Amino acid sequence: MSPSQSKKLDLIFKLLIGVDLVAMLIIFIHARVWPDFPFPHLGSRLNNPFMFLIVLLVLRGWINLEFRENILGLIKRVATEEPTRIYFFSLLISIQVGLEIMWYLYPSDLYWSLNAEKGYGTLFATAQLFILGIVVLFTARADYGQDADWKDKAPWFLVASVYIFIGVDDLLGIHENFMILGRTMALDSAVFHFVHEWLWFYVPVIMVVVIFLARFFLKRFIYSPKILGMMFVALILWIGVLVLEGLAKTVVEDTQRTDYVRLLIGIEEGFEMFGATLFMLGFSRHYKNLQEKSRTET
Repeated sequence: MSPSQSKKLDLIFKLLIGVDLVAMLIIFIHARVWPDFPFPHLGSRLNNPFMFLIVLLVLRGWINLEFRENILGLIKRVATEEPTRIYFFSLLISIQVGLEIMWYLYPSDLYWSLNAEKGYGTLFATAQLFILGIVVLFTARADYGQDADWKDKAPWFLVASVYIFIGVDDLLGIHENFMILGRTMALDSAVFHFVHEWLWFYVPVIMVVVIFLARFFLKRFIYSPKILGMMFVALILWIGVLVLEGLAKTVVEDTQRTDYVRLLIGIEEGFEMFGATLFMLGFSRHYKNLQEKSRTET
């Protein structure tokens, strides 16, 4: 691709990003600030335009090397450099606490709801998972070096892909399509429909992923009990999310105690968000260790 073509594409992506941000602002104004805002309604969900924004940013980063390096450099600084990383991770945890508080205060507000996948919690969780995927990728490059074989690179790319896919699934509700499909199957089976039906499609894959992640963590982080412990705590939290998801349909949603339902949903979503933060802490700490080792050797 010639430089002139790259510049034209970069300009197109910049314009599309601007249009998308304006669309998100209009949706927000209609939903939260001014319902009668004199502009056509563009919907009530921020999920799709937010996903489109992420895609546009990725495409622009692919076209524009300077833009890509600036974004990667920013994420690398806030996630790995002291004391910035302390502020960054404190901010992530503070946002999670704030989301939990607002969920308890306004459970009927869909935008503060941690149960409905159209609110601020979903947007935050998705953004965090995408950033986590990026942290994994630049940590991978520092870990395996420039001349590594594909077999050394592949596990890292798979780990990053897992986190990014979970973010996409949360944002677009991919698993809900499997739930709709599952409700048409095994209609006479109480066991099959005891849990959310999408779990029957996902659990076999999830089991493989959990085993893969456990092996990966043991192989890469055995040198640091602190990082290894952090990774396995995060993994256990995410397994806890699946257990709570399994209970959600019958045990949680069918109960008449709304305070109990709110508590369990808050715990489930809290496990997912804080688990992602712990994963990011672990990978960024590994990156810092690699950088310190490199400086010592030189």
